[in-house]
Amino acid sequence: MLTIREAQMKVFRDKQLRDFARGRLRSLADRFPKKYAELGEVGTMALIEAGIGKSFGLGIVSEDDVENVIDLMMLNGEDFDSREEFAFESEPLHDSELPADARATLTMARFGLEPGFREE
Repeated sequence: MLTIREAQMKVFRDKQLRDFARGRLRSLADRFPKKYAELGEVGTMALIEAGIGKSFGLGIVSEDDVENVIDLMMLNGEDFDSREEFAFESEPLHDSELPADARATLTMARFGLEPGFREE
């Protein structure tokens, strides 16, 4: 019988998160060239890491939903979900009665966005 220890699982999770972040970096550079140029690679990677942390803190863990949260942060700033001007739009993210896999999609819809949108 094979036993995988928690330390080994952490190594796998960390690699998966790094791979996810690198993939997001390439996607954001392609889809948001102006914002990417403004933030640079280091700033964009910091935003991605903050987006992963924010998503996990909200109980949002699917890759597509985490990507949507990061896209919203790229477009509206890291703190978009706590700003009064976006209170209506970001309300689903904080609604614990909604399924976690619906929150980011509903938030995107309230912003009038489709997943995978591009900077104009």
